[in-house]
Amino acid sequence: MSNLNMRLVLIGIIATVTMDVLSGSAIKLQLISPLPPRLIGRWFASVARGQLFHHDIGQVTPVNYEMAIALPVHYAIGVTLALAYWLATSALGLSPRNPFIALSFGLTTNVLPWLVMFPAMGYGWFGAQGPPGTRLFVSSLINHCFYGLGLWIGASLPI
Repeated sequence: MSNLNMRLVLIGIIATVTMDVLSGSAIKLQLISPLPPRLIGRWFASVARGQLFHHDIGQVTPVNYEMAIALPVHYAIGVTLALAYWLATSALGLSPRNPFIALSFGLTTNVLPWLVMFPAMGYGWFGAQGPPGTRLFVSSLINHCFYGLGLWIGASLPI
């Protein structure tokens, strides 16, 4: 694997770890209330079986190892989005080390949960019909800001 590819994988991991650590803190401070990760793992498992759409993923029969499914897929998505970030900034002649650009890209990644994942899980556009106790729109918005912060940190490291 080339040095650039290794760097992109590392940036994606740093961005995703930053998102996870800061999100965990935001949950403890009751600033956000996202979906339980097991439901995300359940949805990933159902997608792998060819069933993308559900009335309510929470009502679908649980699968074994939901958390073990959620974590690597979550990180694979984080690494893939870091690659997309690097390609987009390169194509547009922008610096990936610019915090405004990194944060903007992180916010842009909300398109995935808001317009794909939440509706497919049965929670409507932007997660508007999420399970009781969740605040999916705001939680996603904040989490993806954290991802953008992680992109900036990862891209700024002298690695």
